[in-house]
Amino acid sequence: MSATRATRAARHRMPGRLVAAGVGAVVIASVALVVALFAAGSQPRDLGGIGGPDLFISWLLPLLKLVSTLATVGCAGALLAAVVLLRIEGGPLGVQGRRAVRDASNSAIIWAVCAFANAVVTAAILLDTPVRLLRLRFDDALGVPEVKALLITGILVLALAIGIRRVQTSSAAGLGVLVAIAALIPTAVTAYPRNESYVVLAGAALVIHVIAATTWVGGLAGLVRYGRASRTGLPIVLERYGQVAYVSSVAVLASGLISAAGRLAAKGGGWGSILDPLTGDAYGALLIAKVAAFLLLIVLAALHRSRSQGDLLDAGLPFWRIVGVELFVMALALGLSVALSQTV
Repeated sequence: MSATRATRAARHRMPGRLVAAGVGAVVIASVALVVALFAAGSQPRDLGGIGGPDLFISWLLPLLKLVSTLATVGCAGALLAAVVLLRIEGGPLGVQGRRAVRDASNSAIIWAVCAFANAVVTAAILLDTPVRLLRLRFDDALGVPEVKALLITGILVLALAIGIRRVQTSSAAGLGVLVAIAALIPTAVTAYPRNESYVVLAGAALVIHVIAATTWVGGLAGLVRYGRASRTGLPIVLERYGQVAYVSSVAVLASGLISAAGRLAAKGGGWGSILDPLTGDAYGALLIAKVAAFLLLIVLAALHRSRSQGDLLDAGLPFWRIVGVELFVMALALGLSVALSQTV
C-alpha cells in the first residue's frame, strides 16, 4: 500500500516540477547563449544597411536555433524512453510509454515550427532581404542549401509529430526514432561553410556528434520525466539509461574532437595550425568552455551512478540532486553549442 501511495505521489508531483525544470533549462541555456555570443563578439549587429533584415530578425536566428535544439532534445528523450527505457517485452507500450509518445509528438510540433521559422529567418539574413519581401525572392531562397535543409527537417519532423501521435507499440515508436535521426542530418551537414576545405570530415563527425549528444541529453530528461513513476521499474530504467549514456558519451567525445579538429584546421589553414585558432580565436575559447562542460558531465555521470542506491523515489536522495546539476550543465552546454554554431 505504501508503495502505491509513493508511486501516485511521484506521479502527482512530477508535472509541476517538470514545468519548473523545463523553464529553468530554457533560461539557463538562453543566458549561456547570449553571454557566450557577446563574450566571443559574435552577437547579431545592426549593420545600418538599407533594405535588409533588422536587428530583431538577426537575434531570432540563434534564439530559434536554441528553442529548436531544446525541442529536439525533448522529442528524442521521449522517444528513447518509449522505445528503450520503458520497453516492455511483447511490444505494446505501457501507460508511461504512451505518455512519452504524446510528449514526443508535442515536442516535434515545436521542433517543426522552429525549423520552418528558422528557414524564413535564414533566408532573410543570407539574402539580405526583409522577411516581408522574401516572397519576391522565393526561388532564390529555395536555392540556399541552409534553407533547403531546414525545410526538409521541418517536413520530416511534422510527419513525425503526426505519425507517432497515437502509436501503441514500441516497434512503431522505433520507426519514429529513425525519422527523428533522419531529421537531424540535413542541418548538420550544412552547418559548415560550403567552401570549407575540411567540410567532409567535420560535417560527417558533426552528424554523429549531434545524434549522440541528443540521445545522451534527451535520455537523461526522459529518465527524470518517466522513470520515477514506478518504484519497481526505476532501477531497470536507470540501468538501460546507463548503457545508452555510456555509448552516447563516447560517441560525443570522439565525434566532437574530430569535428572540432576539422573546423580548427580549416580556420588555421592546415592540421599544423590547429593551436592558433584554439588559443587565439573566439571559436577556440567557446570550444574550450564546451569541452570543460563535457568533462564536468562525465564526472557528474560517474557520481550519479555511484549514488543510485536506496529509495530512488526519495526526492531528497543525493542521486536526484546530482541528476539535477547534470541537467543544469547540459542546458549550459546546449547554449554554448548554439553560440559555437554562430561563431565564425
